[in-house]
Parts: sequence; structure tokens; C-alpha cells
Amino acid sequence: MFAVAKIVVTLAIVVFLLNRKVKMGNAMLAGSGVLLLLSGLNLVHLQTAVLETVTNPSTWEIVLALYFVMCLEYQLRSGGIVDGLMSTARKVMRSDRILLALMPAFLGFLPSLGGAIFSAPLVENASKSYKLTAETKTAINYWFRHVWEFTNPILASMLLASQLASIPLNTLISNMVWVTAFAIIIGWMFFLSPLKSDQSAVQPDSAVTDADSGYYYVALAAGPIIANFFLVVVVKLAASVSMAIVVVAMVLILRQGFSDIRTMLVHAFDRKLLWGIVAILFFQNILRQTGAIEDIAALLNNLAVSNAIIIGAIAFVSGILTGTSQGFIALTFPFIAVLAPGDIELATLSFVLGIAGQMLSPAHLCLIVTLDYFKADFLKTLQPIALLEIIMIAAACIVARIA
Repeated sequence: MFAVAKIVVTLAIVVFLLNRKVKMGNAMLAGSGVLLLLSGLNLVHLQTAVLETVTNPSTWEIVLALYFVMCLEYQLRSGGIVDGLMSTARKVMRSDRILLALMPAFLGFLPSLGGAIFSAPLVENASKSYKLTAETKTAINYWFRHVWEFTNPILASMLLASQLASIPLNTLISNMVWVTAFAIIIGWMFFLSPLKSDQSAVQPDSAVTDADSGYYYVALAAGPIIANFFLVVVVKLAASVSMAIVVVAMVLILRQGFSDIRTMLVHAFDRKLLWGIVAILFFQNILRQTGAIEDIAALLNNLAVSNAIIIGAIAFVSGILTGTSQGFIALTFPFIAVLAPGDIELATLSFVLGIAGQMLSPAHLCLIVTLDYFKADFLKTLQPIALLEIIMIAAACIVARIA
């Protein structure tokens, strides 16, 4: 039980610090220190965690990929592409409610690190006709971006889950289509259905004057996403390399001058955000070095309860601790392979619980970048997300016949 207590205390301190407006990087660093102290202050573990964080190529892959994501975000925003896309979409859809959901959902297809930063300015634009708090805009962007977590075949998490659980990918996806549909429905009912438009807050669209210019903005907005998808999935380039290529291509297309390029590069170097990422990776290495996740998994596995409760609990806790779908799947789905091989209902339930933990995790990169963009409060943002995740879990339990 001490292993559980260590994690609870660590997470409580991280959440407390975040609620006190402490920067994410500093809060995660404090959490790492607390966990290390509670685990016996093993300096070898500390040294190894530092070295793994600094020398692991994946650290710099994430940092560079997000840096170029921020460069592209600057290009789309400063080049008038965001406004042009929104003007075109608003004329076609004729509903800002649809745009609020469609923009993050559309960009959610793109398997990019911290990709919520793409859709945040689009949500900001679409929300102009409504009186929304920063927390509500953050929650909308965050929720609808992740509705495809259960059905997007190009996500590494889906491929990993299929492999570890020995369940064909098409079987896994087809069995979870209802989860994505349900997430969209309850998100719409909770966030968007109650909205009342305040048209006085909307400025007339001026970015698009004719159909040709509308197509131009759509192409400039969709082009980088499609190109990145092709380079990552088909050409199999690293995310940082593909994003760099896309940014360079956009520099040429937009004919950015030296001064504008310099402004973009400075703008993209968000020290607070990048430090937060490094601190999260360091926290994950501390988790591995101290054996905290393995201790909890072993404890739950030794309890005389059903496989669904054991594996579901491991998935939820792992999701909170790692803040990534790959993290909870890597820690959870091997249990399915051993305790219940090929059990599609258990795999679905574990997926829903793991995603719920991930969505509530202070280590989730998409949450970090969206909170930072909208300057929103951490706990206030997560309150509606937590409610929707409870509904998702309840539905999954009913479908799995264990409620």
C-alpha cells in the first residue's frame, strides 16, 4: 500500500501546485523530487533519470517536433490562414457550434505531439459569437481533439494495443466505433447544445471575398496537415523532421522575409512550454527508476478480484501517471495478453479507462499546450472533462456487462 500512498501524495502535490498557478515544468519537477524522496532518495536513480532525459533521442524528438508545431501555428495565424479558413468554413457550415467541434476533431486526425495547439486558435475564432470562459474553450478544444483516440488507425497507441493484446487492428477499431460516436454525442450535448449565440460579438468576415480565395485558405490550412500525415505515415520520417520540412515549405509558399522568419523562430521558442515538456519526461523517467508503476501493477495483480477490475485499474492509474496513450497501453495490455488473451470487451474497457486517466493527467501534453494558449485554470478545466469521462466509463462498463 505504500506504493499507492507515494503516488497519491506525489500527484496531490503536483495538482496543488498547478492550482496555485505554478508553472507546469516546476510543478512536475517538484513532483519528481517528492517521489524520489518518498522512494528513499536513491541518487543513482536520480542520475540515471537525468541522463535518460537529456540523452534519450525521444526527448529531443518531442521538443523539436513541438517547436516546429509552434512555428507552423505562427504561420497559419500570422498569414491570415486561420481567419480565412474560419470565414470559409463559417459560410459553408453556417453554424459556429459545428465549427467549435469540427476544428479540433478534424485536426485530431493528425498524430502530432501537442497537436491541440493547431486547433486552439480555430476554437478561439469560432467562439467569438458565444460568451465562453477560457476554461470552457480549453475543455472544448481538448475533448473534441481526442474523440478519435479509439478509432484512428494511424495512432501509435492503436497499433501497439492491437499487437500487445493479440487482437486484429480492424477488430479492435470496429468494436470501439461506438466509443468515438458516444464521445462526440455527449461532448456536443454537454458543451455545445446549450450555447446561445451573441451575434453582436462577431465581426463580419473579411478574410474571404470570393470562392477562389476560400479554396486558397482551405488548401493552405489542410495542406500542411496532409503533407505531415504523408511524410510520417508513408515516408516514415520522424515527426520533428516532417514538421521541419512542412515549415520550410510554408516559408516558401508564404514568401516570408528574413524579419518574419526571425519573429517566427523567436515566437516558437516558448521556454515555459518546452521546459514543461522536459520536466514531464523527467517525471516519467523517475517513475520508471523508482519502480512506482510496476509496484502498483503488482499490487493490483495480487488482489483477489476480477481481471476487468485489475486491468481496468492499472489502465486508469497508468493513464494518469504517464499522460500518454502509448504509456498506459504499454503497461496495461500485456496483462490482457496474459490474463485474458483476445478478450475484445476487456480491451475496450481498458482503453476507455486508460484514455480517461490520460485525459485527467497533468502530464498530458495536449492539456498543457491548451491551458497555456487560453490561459485557463487547471482544475476548472478538468471538472467537465472528469464528468464526461465518468459517463464514458459507465457506458463502457454497461457494454462490457460488468456494471
